[in-house]
Amino acid sequence: MFRDEAHLMRALIRPLAAVALVVSSACGSLQGLTGCTADASESPIPSMPSTRTIQLDQRWAAENRSVCFYEIRITDGGFLILGHAAGQTSIGDPWHAALRGFSRMRIFDEASREYALSSTSDRPGHGTVVYVDGLLPPTRQQVKGDLLTGVHQLTFQVDNVLDKVDGPWSFDNIPVRSGPLSATATAAGRDLRLYDLIVKPDGFSVGFMELGSSYPPFVGIRSPYNEFSPAHDDKGNTYAVVAPEQIGTSALLYMKFAPAPPPDAKLTITLDRIFVSSDRTWRGSLFLP
Repeated sequence: MFRDEAHLMRALIRPLAAVALVVSSACGSLQGLTGCTADASESPIPSMPSTRTIQLDQRWAAENRSVCFYEIRITDGGFLILGHAAGQTSIGDPWHAALRGFSRMRIFDEASREYALSSTSDRPGHGTVVYVDGLLPPTRQQVKGDLLTGVHQLTFQVDNVLDKVDGPWSFDNIPVRSGPLSATATAAGRDLRLYDLIVKPDGFSVGFMELGSSYPPFVGIRSPYNEFSPAHDDKGNTYAVVAPEQIGTSALLYMKFAPAPPPDAKLTITLDRIFVSSDRTWRGSLFLP
């Protein structure tokens, strides 16, 4: 699966009313992206038999990032959209959040038919991939042949666009011992808390979010914007952010730090920013020749 890490987050995005933002643009050079083709340094594109291909040269652009779509490969009853991204990634960009699975994405054509989105990928070092394997109700059925015959526009709709909220939230004087936490912090009018601490031989992990919870409605997962700062202690040590993780059967999502702290230290853990689900909708289009 392309979106394994996103499975931890899907229950956080709540359905809300939508206000449309429409964005689409043509390809061009931006931040080192010269031409819209596959990058040899990226992981190979999934191979599959195709009946025909559609060449594209279209881009969605944001302040610090763009994604350029260069090809659609038609299969029997499905199609694969291929692209190449450049710039600084952020789940604050609607399409990147959706392609990574943090927001819901839907695909329509000009006849309002909705396509079944099977998987997506927009990870560093990989090509941008969107795979469609059929149609959704009321026409959901096993469809054979070329789904894009006579189609000239595909519209991508991202519901509940994520808004960035800057903190920081600083949780101080946390003893180095495994067990439940009641640490709380307030910033930007939002109260957040840490739930649990697990000390390991190679580091420690902090439970910062209940899996499946809808409040607070935020995606607290590490991105290139690095929502968590490196942790510190009262002895002057610094602990690098490693990665989010699940531990055993716990209902919490944890953030891991390394290395392991001294047993008599007091930790300070800082969450720099969060992303909250909004009532806005983003739309971008691909125009097919």
